[in-house]
Amino acid sequence: MKNTYSTILIIPCYNEEKRLDLSFYRDFSTSNPDFFFLFVNDGSKDNTSAVLQSLHSTTCNFEILPLAKNRGKGEAVRQGILHSFQQFDFDYIGFADADLSTPLNEFYAFRSKMQEDKNVCIVLGSRVQMLGKNIQRNLFRHWFGRIIATGIGKVINEPVYDSQCGAKLFSKEIAKELFEEVFISKWLFDVELLSRYKRKYGSEAFNKNITEIPVSRWTEKQDSKLRYHYFFRMMYDLIRIRHKYFRGK
Repeated sequence: MKNTYSTILIIPCYNEEKRLDLSFYRDFSTSNPDFFFLFVNDGSKDNTSAVLQSLHSTTCNFEILPLAKNRGKGEAVRQGILHSFQQFDFDYIGFADADLSTPLNEFYAFRSKMQEDKNVCIVLGSRVQMLGKNIQRNLFRHWFGRIIATGIGKVINEPVYDSQCGAKLFSKEIAKELFEEVFISKWLFDVELLSRYKRKYGSEAFNKNITEIPVSRWTEKQDSKLRYHYFFRMMYDLIRIRHKYFRGK
């Protein structure tokens, strides 16, 4: 019989030994036994495996899914979600960055939104600097992100503010549909998820059933793996995504 949890969070990990806050994961899991964490070790070359094992040995609602070689964040998340469907029963499933740039307690609001509004099947975290929010970002990287966001908006043709925030939650039913197929983009799989939904359900359902929630706190880590030269690869991938999902529109 499968173990049952309210919410499963996939945590993709690639060379994260110095960025994993084990104490926070332990504290959160102790206080929230209805959450389950699946860490996908995406072919890490450092000591990530040993760090995850030390966490797993002291906490019951954790599991590690090792991948033999690095396959990129999108595929790591996809493999984690496919594994979850095979091994667990749950209501909601999502993913978060291993370094906890977005704190795990933000998922309370995500889940509450879906519980209160049964139409909502996807919640996107959004990094919006406003009164009452603590969003710490490098200014250059912020504008870099806004340029990419403009391109993404043109491709999807919907008012998504921050598709690239690394915190998202899905209903079980929609996750099964959206993560079945391999992504064509290593960098913009989040955009592919939204493109898949719009292509199948249309613009009206997109605006009714997907929502963005501004996170209360987000902190950019100094050793983040995103590099500026990825901009050109991202723009190329946007063209590929537009061609695959919206060709002829």
